[in-house]
Amino acid sequence: MESIFNYEEAVKYIDEIPKFTKKNTLEHTKAFLEGLKINQNKMKIIHVAGTNGKGSVCAMISNVLSKAEKKTGLFTSPHLVKVNERVKINNEMISDEAFTEAFNIVKNKVTEMESKGYPHPSYFEFLFLLAMNIFDKENVDYVVLETGLGGRLDATNSILNPLITVITSIGLDHMEYLGDTVEDIAGEKAGIIKENIPVVFWAENEEVCKVIEGKAIQKKAPTYPINYSYCKNIIKTDKSVDFCIQSGYYLGCDFSIPFISDYQVANALIAINAIGIVFEKDDIKKDLSEKLTDKEFEEIVLKQGLKSVKWEGRMENVFEGVFLDGAHNGPGIDEFIKTFNEYKCNGKKKILFSVVKDKDYDYMVSQISKTEVSVVYVTGIDSDRGLDVSEIKKDFEKNNCKAKVENFDNAKVAFSKALIDRKEEDVLFCVGSLYLIGEIKKYINERYTQ
Repeated sequence: MESIFNYEEAVKYIDEIPKFTKKNTLEHTKAFLEGLKINQNKMKIIHVAGTNGKGSVCAMISNVLSKAEKKTGLFTSPHLVKVNERVKINNEMISDEAFTEAFNIVKNKVTEMESKGYPHPSYFEFLFLLAMNIFDKENVDYVVLETGLGGRLDATNSILNPLITVITSIGLDHMEYLGDTVEDIAGEKAGIIKENIPVVFWAENEEVCKVIEGKAIQKKAPTYPINYSYCKNIIKTDKSVDFCIQSGYYLGCDFSIPFISDYQVANALIAINAIGIVFEKDDIKKDLSEKLTDKEFEEIVLKQGLKSVKWEGRMENVFEGVFLDGAHNGPGIDEFIKTFNEYKCNGKKKILFSVVKDKDYDYMVSQISKTEVSVVYVTGIDSDRGLDVSEIKKDFEKNNCKAKVENFDNAKVAFSKALIDRKEEDVLFCVGSLYLIGEIKKYINERYTQ
């Protein structure tokens, strides 16, 4: 008998999955894709891995393809407030109805295949299957897939023939799963490289480059290493970063991205070069030639696609002088600190901070403690993974943080207090955990957007 879940029941079921199953092999995921009769051949898939920046790169590529009038599916993780955020079409989150319909299709296939001896898909695998089911049903032209963890063994790596693979910056994170060195982690990320398929990658780290290029040689995959030499004249404002391309597909083009962090330039350079390869392989420009002149194509599709991109929780400006940044590991905090130090304001700089137990929180706290932050609001988060606020405060004291440190049990109270305290010329940065960012976003939606 087929199961029929409503939306609330479906979300509850998915949330319960980690309690009764575990990660499966790629062959397992491939079997489910086949069982669901998902036709990958009609989708042009762009597969993206990396430690930091992969979500931003996915959002940029997806937005440009949408501007080029291509129906584009986007699968990312994690979500901040609502699980639907993980599956988008033309950058619009899918509806509860679409989510529920796809859930029931996947759930009934799971029940059928369990009867044949297949284990239940993991949380991430289930959502990936749900997304692919929606993309197949909606007949999207392109699918932009963000890996979850690693690359080589990630469920998204069950795809057969991507159009292009992309690897963003790589650093030390999830070391308990991916390895102790940046070379080990790069090897896992490079696992998405496929035979004869172009790979665009961030090439600022020599050790990482050697690993990726070595894997590409094995796979006879053309390589496109990207670094900051591809651009010049980086100009920051309080709302954007502007820069000029000085090599590659769009030599001489000026771009603007709606972020305030330098690292988003690196992500934009990766996205721009990946888009260039996609456009060349598919001759998208020719498809639009009757509608747009060369100048209009450049201005509307490329520049507007990047200028209008939205990626929530990544140095996101939610109110005047209030930013949310999901930096939650060492490399992410390093970039956050750089942005924090360079950001100019006439008042005080304040930080709302929380962190989970399995991150290198001592390093994160030590770096924040070196800044000229005036107040740190330390808060708990609604997760078993959250680190106790008293432990975080002790860590700030141990690192001789000169700022005033205040403790709060939950993010709503901490965020409200920080807003009350903030004067017009002050700036507040909320950082340290995507759980924290999600809770603040949910509170903002409930309190300020009704």
